[in-house]
Amino acid sequence: MAYFVAHQAATVAYDRALMDSALAIAAHVEVIEGRLRLQLPEAAKEILLTDTYDKEFYEVVNSNGETVAGDIGLPRPVKPLENERLYYDGWFNGKPVRVAALSHAAQGIFFTVLSAETKLKRDRLVSEILLAMLVPEGLLIIAAIFMIRRSVRHGLASIQPLREELVRRTHTDLSQLPLENIPEEIYSIFAEVNELLERLSIALDAKRHFVADASHQLRTPIAALQAEAEMALRSSDPAESLKRIVAGTRRIAHLAHQLLTLSRLEPQQIHSPKVVDLAELTRDAAERWMSLAMQRSIDLGFELSPAKVMGDPVWLEELANNLIDNALRYTPSGGIVTVRCGSTANQTSWEVEDSGPGIPTEERERVFERFYRLDTTGVDGCGLGLAIAREIVRNHKASIAIEDGSSLGGALLRVTFPPIPDISSIS
Repeated sequence: MAYFVAHQAATVAYDRALMDSALAIAAHVEVIEGRLRLQLPEAAKEILLTDTYDKEFYEVVNSNGETVAGDIGLPRPVKPLENERLYYDGWFNGKPVRVAALSHAAQGIFFTVLSAETKLKRDRLVSEILLAMLVPEGLLIIAAIFMIRRSVRHGLASIQPLREELVRRTHTDLSQLPLENIPEEIYSIFAEVNELLERLSIALDAKRHFVADASHQLRTPIAALQAEAEMALRSSDPAESLKRIVAGTRRIAHLAHQLLTLSRLEPQQIHSPKVVDLAELTRDAAERWMSLAMQRSIDLGFELSPAKVMGDPVWLEELANNLIDNALRYTPSGGIVTVRCGSTANQTSWEVEDSGPGIPTEERERVFERFYRLDTTGVDGCGLGLAIAREIVRNHKASIAIEDGSSLGGALLRVTFPPIPDISSIS
């Protein structure tokens, strides 16, 4: 940009001087005996063609392109003269020149005056202007770089306490950072780090409790399984011990499955939800539990109405399995379990109702805690089914509630999903 400005300034200034020379020469062109003649005194010629830096040239050309006077062979205009004047660059005697062309007339006879000069003083003026512009700009840039570096270092120095504080800590120290004497510009950074540390602390505590509870829950059935195996080795008829070993193995396998499901579910996010037909999914899930229901003499049925939700079909199937399994475990022999789904304009619901003993009102929140089980004699479970169900429900932005069953007299677990907009347009 500086070169462009300098070049334009030099060009405009010296082009005007060239045109003044062409005008002066044109003023001395006369018509003598019907022919053009240049009547330029030697003194005037010396003044016009004398320059300290450049060589000056001129040429007078008639309308036929013939030279009337001056230096023969100057670059001719390559296009018509605009407003009788034209400036252009060319070459003469192997050197670059700048030419000013002037169209003029004497006694009705038209001619063209070419005034040219080499470009030494133009280049020199451009260099001088560039130097005058770039030197202070360069000093300004250097000063700006120095100030910016100093400002950045000063700004980053305020974050140094955060770095030192984090370096001193161990991987288990998630206590809050001190916020005293923190500059206003970076206060929000410290506050956000504190919020992150708080969330990490809550998550780490939950993991610790989970591992402690899981190890406790696994220790008991494994110890019982080991005892049964040792008794079978010493028994002359190990059939009963083997049955108990098989039952214990099933309990451990079920507990391991529930623990793995819960560990995979905690960080799970439904990134690409799909439209899921609850009626079809419920029917498939219920049919898989039919054989267990028949073994326990439980009437397992379902009342299905059209219902669609947005979610992950795999996790929704896991939700159905846990709710149905929970109902079958707590329903006595000869009881009834009914699975329902339906949809209204405002919501979609999914229900599992049983004819079991129900869940007391004061226990309805605690049964969703991990490893918490009701004091129900003869019920085999690990206390994770409803905890898994609640996590799946939360990930689907739905809600789950426990009520008294109005039809069967036991517990009714209802999952409520938000509606899908324009569900009729989704196939």
